[in-house]
Amino acid sequence: MNWDFMNMHGYYGGGFMWLWFLVIILILAFILVPMFRNNNSTPNPPKESAMEILEKRFARGEISAEEYKNMKQTLESN
Repeated sequence: MNWDFMNMHGYYGGGFMWLWFLVIILILAFILVPMFRNNNSTPNPPKESAMEILEKRFARGEISAEEYKNMKQTLESN
């Protein structure tokens, strides 16, 4: 077999191999960077206090004014 060394490992083969390697790295970077960026930049929403929940329930009409006063008094005593 007569192999042309320059065509296999030189300018032709080697030149295109590093180009393909660079393209693969860039594709992976465009896929992976946004995935990690979204996970780290999304803060956890603040948790509502019991008083805030009670006020929202009263505002929606789920509980009466008397129930609201009783529950508010209970929460403030604790």
